[in-house]
Amino acid sequence: MLTVKDLRKSFINFFQERDHRIVPSSSLLPKDDPSLLFTTAGMVQFKPMFTGAIPLEYTRASTIQKCLRTSDLEQVGKTKRHLTFFEMLGNFSFGDYFKKEAIEFAWDYSTNVIKFPKEKLWISIFEKDDEAFDLWNKRIGIPDNKIIRLGKKDNFWGPAGETGACGPCSELYLDRGENYGCRSKDCKPGCDCERFLEYWNLVFVQYNKDIHDNFNPLPKTGIDTGMGLERLALLVQNADSIYETDEIKSLVNFVSMHTGTKYEKNNKIPLKVIVEHARALTFAMSDGVFPSNEGRGYVLRRILRRALRFTRQIGVSEPFIYKVVDPIVEIMGEFYPGIKDSSIHVKRVIESEEKRFLETLENGMDRLEEIMKSNEKSGSNTISGKDAFILYDTFGFPLEMTNEMAHEKEMNVDISEFEIEMNKQRERGKQSWKGGDSLPGIIFEDISKQIGETVFTGYEQNKGSSIIKFLYNDNVKVDRLSIGDKGILILDKTPFYGESGGQIGDTGSIKTGSGFIFKVNDTKKHNRITIHIGEVVKGEFKINDKVDTAIDIVKRNCIQANHSATHLLHSALKIVLGNHVKQAGSLVSEERFRFDFSHFSAMTQDEIYKVETIVNEKIWQNIPVKTEISKLEDAMRNGATALFDEKYDNEVRVIKMGDFSMELCGGTHVASTSEIGVFRIIKEASPGAGMRRIEALTLKGIYDRLSEQDEILTSLEKTLNITPDELVKKIHDIFEKNRSLEKEISKIKKGNLVADIGSIIEKGIDINGIKFISHLFTNMSIDQLREISDKIRSMEQNSVACLASEFEGKAILLCAATNNSVKQGVDCGKIIKNISGIIDGGGGGRKDMAQAGGKAPEFLGKALDEGINLAKKMIQ
Repeated sequence: MLTVKDLRKSFINFFQERDHRIVPSSSLLPKDDPSLLFTTAGMVQFKPMFTGAIPLEYTRASTIQKCLRTSDLEQVGKTKRHLTFFEMLGNFSFGDYFKKEAIEFAWDYSTNVIKFPKEKLWISIFEKDDEAFDLWNKRIGIPDNKIIRLGKKDNFWGPAGETGACGPCSELYLDRGENYGCRSKDCKPGCDCERFLEYWNLVFVQYNKDIHDNFNPLPKTGIDTGMGLERLALLVQNADSIYETDEIKSLVNFVSMHTGTKYEKNNKIPLKVIVEHARALTFAMSDGVFPSNEGRGYVLRRILRRALRFTRQIGVSEPFIYKVVDPIVEIMGEFYPGIKDSSIHVKRVIESEEKRFLETLENGMDRLEEIMKSNEKSGSNTISGKDAFILYDTFGFPLEMTNEMAHEKEMNVDISEFEIEMNKQRERGKQSWKGGDSLPGIIFEDISKQIGETVFTGYEQNKGSSIIKFLYNDNVKVDRLSIGDKGILILDKTPFYGESGGQIGDTGSIKTGSGFIFKVNDTKKHNRITIHIGEVVKGEFKINDKVDTAIDIVKRNCIQANHSATHLLHSALKIVLGNHVKQAGSLVSEERFRFDFSHFSAMTQDEIYKVETIVNEKIWQNIPVKTEISKLEDAMRNGATALFDEKYDNEVRVIKMGDFSMELCGGTHVASTSEIGVFRIIKEASPGAGMRRIEALTLKGIYDRLSEQDEILTSLEKTLNITPDELVKKIHDIFEKNRSLEKEISKIKKGNLVADIGSIIEKGIDINGIKFISHLFTNMSIDQLREISDKIRSMEQNSVACLASEFEGKAILLCAATNNSVKQGVDCGKIIKNISGIIDGGGGGRKDMAQAGGKAPEFLGKALDEGINLAKKMIQ
């Protein structure tokens, strides 16, 4: 029996022997296609070669591509073949061979390498593709009745948008036998049953669809084939499902053994989900995607939290998914070495995410079950969008997870109402443009067609001469701008850098020969068009005016010092923390810069010091900063660092700082590292799971910070009437004295509190021998409320206390009961779970004590009343 490892090797060898370039799998993050969240097919990395956007270095290629699709996430584990992560085998031709060779290759590999019986193979073709029919029928020898003509829906691919390359396709099917079929006499490829399973799709790229729906023949045809490795293994190994093929089955066995769960009956779905999602998480995180609340990160968070929901179903309440990473690496790391290098980091991130979600999962599940039970009683089959949003916002439940669980109970979720609640909270949107944030992008597309691009001269020049091509005032195209007008200038060329790649835009001035002045407050980019945003402070500006441009050179120098420092920082972080460090974003201004990177824990002071030391040493070594123009592939082959989600042209700028740093970058930089001056990290924190953020200073930022600190020191010296040398000792003495005074005040407060507790108890209500006590405090912490509840229970043996306080702007609830009250039915945990939603929060605990926190302190009184009412019902 051929193993999955054998299939990988056989496929690569087969096409290598037929003069195909074996191309490694690209990242799961598509570099050149912002329309895709993840790489979803083998042809994604070859799109520029099909469109002719880049010169061809080879005309035949073959690859085994990592892919991630989540369109059917809720079906994963519930069917025999659905996956999010999978491997796609493919062979490609770019103007080289076409239908004849593609069909012959597919047949040869199918029958002579993996040895599918010829009599069990069926073919589907596009209904109008007579050429493909003749090739299969006359050249290969497939009988007429085994070649099925299907319509455009099934057997025609593309285009990807309204227009573009497309073509008919042909698919290979294996007849698995009547036992898998529907028993219909008309059963054949295209039937919905399991008998005929498609395993290889051959796309014949031969047309270009235009805006008039005409399909014009392409000057150069192409081939794009795809075959799912996991599905192929299912057929070759005669397995009942993908999860019973050798590699995935070994992972299922691992999970089964380490959770004590047999792979049978109702346990099958949870085990399949855990294994499949662990594979997806391992590969996606190895490629630099980490759980977050936006974009790709949100997709990963959905996958992980769905997996955790199913670990709960088999009785696992501790972090577990991260433990599956090691066996995945052991099985697949030989072919995908990247997952080996990042496995430690990936495990730590997954474990951290698991811990975070498990803290709220139990309470969230209880809350959802209560909502569904309430709906059943009222006869409603719809979970409100507000309830779904509370589950999302308070308990971390992705909407899709709530929806999936609702469907299991034959209920729906009000998605539109959820979106309304979501939009109230979101602070999305792009950074505001000063004077031009609402200008439609379509206008700039029109400009692009007319002038192509704005030539950027700012790498070599700080000023220059230009011609005004377009003027806009309040989003309206105009012929002139006059004094006081705020608007936009588009020039034919400019030294102004438009905000991109994390570097903010330049400011400065644009002047006419008459001395008229347009003050540039910001510069943006739209594709290749540079947009100067500002206002006329003198005279007027007209289209076709010749103007002189000048950037604020001091600001530019400070910005590029910070930008160059990010490159040094990136390399230093890899040295100190490890090669798993990948840049995840940056913001470079003149005062400071921010740098986000992948790492699993907070940096220690020692690590921060080491990074600072390395960066400053490189600065003071006065290393020349050199820029080279290179082909993207050459730059990557030479070891240049690139951002996974950045889109690069075929020709790129490579910024080199000796042997220490080499990155692809379109920003502006210093001429030598000594121009950075000095580097200092001022903050290290986490913007999200698996990510760290450094804020740092150079040049102006350092000076401004020293000035601020000097001003503070001078003020302290005058206030305390001491010299700088005495300052530390004086502050220490003040703190000690303050600590002593606080202890004295605390003693006095406790004395007063004992008296107050007595009056609070007196106001309680007696029912069946139990005293029900509630009180709303001011500015009490949860620890103080706990101390008060202990005092109440020691003074009143049969009591239930519901206490609340607003503390630092947040709502705090605490419910405590004596043992006698618990024996009579009081459950503080249930009380808190029921009333925490009132304060827009969540919580939980034991029967004798539970607590909650929330965002709505204005509803604490209502929550207390409801808590006491619930406690009374438990007794009665």
